[in-house]
Amino acid sequence: MNADNQPPRSPTIVSRALIKALRPLVAAMLRFELTYPRLIALLKELYVEAAEIELAGSKRVSDSRITLITGVHRKDVARLRAAGTSSEEFAPSAKHASLGAQLVAEWMANPRFHATDNPGNPAALPLRATPSNGAQQPSFTELVELICRQDMRPRAVLDEWQRLDIVTVEDSLIRLNTAAFAPKSGVEEKAYFFGRNIQDHIAAGASNLQGDAPPFFDRSVYYDGLSDRSIGELDALCAELASNVLNTVNTRAYTLQQADKKEITAEEFAEECAQKPNEKSERYRFNLGIFNYYARETKEHTNG
Repeated sequence: MNADNQPPRSPTIVSRALIKALRPLVAAMLRFELTYPRLIALLKELYVEAAEIELAGSKRVSDSRITLITGVHRKDVARLRAAGTSSEEFAPSAKHASLGAQLVAEWMANPRFHATDNPGNPAALPLRATPSNGAQQPSFTELVELICRQDMRPRAVLDEWQRLDIVTVEDSLIRLNTAAFAPKSGVEEKAYFFGRNIQDHIAAGASNLQGDAPPFFDRSVYYDGLSDRSIGELDALCAELASNVLNTVNTRAYTLQQADKKEITAEEFAEECAQKPNEKSERYRFNLGIFNYYARETKEHTNG
């Protein structure tokens, strides 16, 4: 029986799906020297963490009950619960990665930083506004200070972004590489987005698998038997169409977020919620991901 006293579902079908999902993850872990014992240690913690969330509404959550539904030994359950550690401690820090994402989103969505001759597209920005280039002209410094306040020097952000090929500097103007915020180097930044995007994609798929309603949009286009030339054409088409979709949604999400903020503090928002208990006042996070992938065919992929 599970936590809701419902008959357990056969794990066989889900296991087959997990084999496909985990195979590339295991290959990546091997390349980064994350061994099987290390993975098992992480899984134990995650199982205990998930079980505590699952049983949160119960009157009493005992170590034995968590052992019953997870299969993790009771001694390990007791140790992990007593330690109170979180798997987030092992996750890549979102500090710099999320900051970069916020800056790129602001640059691409805020009309203040758009090109006057090409509305909707990020302008090339000088590092700072000066009398020579127009004191009212938007600048990279203004962009960084808008998001970071005084916590980060614009020059430091620029140097790091040049290293990661996120921007280029030509004729004293800083230009955003608009294909996407996808650092070509910097393991911490890439690991952050890898974890965040895979987490949300799996969460959407798991919700759909369990029959939760309404279902999340989760579809793909799949073809095999394609030549190099066809893959090249499809790759270019995906880059163009996906960038258009992401830019459109980013601009709209930015506008909605600014409207939702209402220029109020967290305390004022809590008070507003208390005064209107019957109105929906939750705040949500949103993630739209688009990907394409190609690889040489194998017997396994051809058959399934």
